Amino acid sequence: MKSWVDIGFEIEITGDASPSLRLLQSVDASKDRGESMHHSGGACAETLMIYGEPIAQVVRKISNPHFLIVGLGLGYIELVIAREALLAGKEPEDIGLITSYESVPELREFFYQWLHDQDQSLHPEVRATYDRVLEHVIRETELSPGKLKFFLKKHFKNLSDIQTSLNADVILPSKYHCILYDAFSSKTSPHLWEEEFLNYILKTGTFERCVVSTYACKGTLKRALKQQNFEVILREGFQGKRNSTLGLRNL
Repeated sequence: MKSWVDIGFEIEITGDASPSLRLLQSVDASKDRGESMHHSGGACAETLMIYGEPIAQVVRKISNPHFLIVGLGLGYIELVIAREALLAGKEPEDIGLITSYESVPELREFFYQWLHDQDQSLHPEVRATYDRVLEHVIRETELSPGKLKFFLKKHFKNLSDIQTSLNADVILPSKYHCILYDAFSSKTSPHLWEEEFLNYILKTGTFERCVVSTYACKGTLKRALKQQNFEVILREGFQGKRNSTLGLRNL
């Protein structure tokens, strides 16, 4: 069984006591460790702030919505989609599609195995991390862990339902009403933040009614959103972080 260290990550417990992961190796030679998946102030709190309300808005306003997540990571966003749908009284079949991209094979495998309770395949440290993520996502709700896992199992029935790398020549399987862009920064994942690529995703992968949310506030992203007729809204960043970005079109 592989642990986090075996696949190049270490656990970080963030300011709200929820777990995140950090790359052990950095693309920047001047730094001894790599990029973290979340703000040190709170992995779950940041996810809820940046992605929770856009998800809830789409669930409320759009019938049979399609969600695209760029960066599965520890599955926070997927779990928040299930949380917001259940809080709105929705069933798994009321959500049309959840498409998640993740370049690290083990992160896809670990999340799928945990979701389907394949505990014999998971290192105890890995299983405990996902359990803790879920515990934080449902905190202050009356939802049970089993309900969220059941909801997502209906959307990720097979491991192949979690997509691999979002390459420059990707052909998306659908159009989407909500894009939740949670990729590593442009230093770690450069092509995901290039203006041409962002324009391609926004042009080919969105319905007329669409919302895009991300923790980032990059010029390439804002320009691409404007070119694809999105209203660009600069939101407060998490705990003093640079502004986050919200793109709205006909919503």
